[in-house]
Amino acid sequence: MNEKRMPVVIRGVMGLIAGLIVGGFIGLVVGGTFLGGFDIYDTTGIEGYELAAYVGAVIGAIAGAAFGVKFVSSRRGGDQ
Repeated sequence: MNEKRMPVVIRGVMGLIAGLIVGGFIGLVVGGTFLGGFDIYDTTGIEGYELAAYVGAVIGAIAGAAFGVKFVSSRRGGDQ
């Protein structure tokens, strides 16, 4: 792998991991607050707060990876 691309990959993976954790936490808090009262277990098989945590983790992982790659690209002066 090209040595110039390695920091981009590392930042992307770090952003992915951080996004999973932060997105899952925020999804759990929002889901527990707003979706905890809904009885959707019978139709979906999972609770509302669990569903929100999973969706939040996926969205956070995508956003975190994109942010990590963009952050390291902007610090290096763009994609060279």
